[in-house]
Amino acid sequence: MDMLSSVLTLPMSLAATGAAHFVLSRGVKAVLWSVSPLATGEPQAYTYERDVWRTAEPEMLQVVVAVLASGLVMWIGAVNGWTWLAVLGAAAWFGALAFDLLRWERVAVSASNLWFQRGLRERVHQIAYENIRDVHIEEKEAGGFTLRRGRANRVCRLQVRMKDKRIVALPKTDAYSGLGDVEEVANQLRQRLRHMEDREAMQRSEAAAHEAARHAADTPTGGDDELRRALNKLRAGALAPDVPKAVKLRDET
Repeated sequence: MDMLSSVLTLPMSLAATGAAHFVLSRGVKAVLWSVSPLATGEPQAYTYERDVWRTAEPEMLQVVVAVLASGLVMWIGAVNGWTWLAVLGAAAWFGALAFDLLRWERVAVSASNLWFQRGLRERVHQIAYENIRDVHIEEKEAGGFTLRRGRANRVCRLQVRMKDKRIVALPKTDAYSGLGDVEEVANQLRQRLRHMEDREAMQRSEAAAHEAARHAADTPTGGDDELRRALNKLRAGALAPDVPKAVKLRDET
């Protein structure tokens, strides 16, 4: 293979390596979502995850560099006929895929809890809705670099404020491609919080009404006192009715 052909095959090799990682990584993660969901004991409603090739985060750029470096190693081995180096490059490619999964961050909501995980082997965090005060979406410019947009990137994530005033910042993802998924998670969470607030308000109203009814039954009202006084007056009138005073007659004799 001449030098020109070798140079021309380099971008093709890097592109093929990146495309293979993009496809296989998404397939593996889809399987993991199915066999190893974040939620336990209840089904997941909505989810979002950090996108490797589009999110302008240093950790994601490291994964992309590892993938492209493995493609470069395989290209060098193929150009020079070094089978061992090509095999080493293939092993590095699978290592980059494992590296991607170790830095995979994802979020899910279920009927009663919010779940998130920062890395496939890391602990799954569970937050009960009863402990959440409110939630909002943070979207801002990102200073990182991506192959698709260069340095013109934006990231978004879900921020949860707890009732003890702590702020839980959930994983970031690309705002251009992942904002819709983040909004679905946020809307589901807001809906569940509203349902809880409505239920608590109804319970408070029922408790207040029950207490008012009990108090009214135990304590006579002003109307009852007036009625009682009116009855006593009627009884007294019946026993000793009012009669006109006696008139003294003139003695005509």
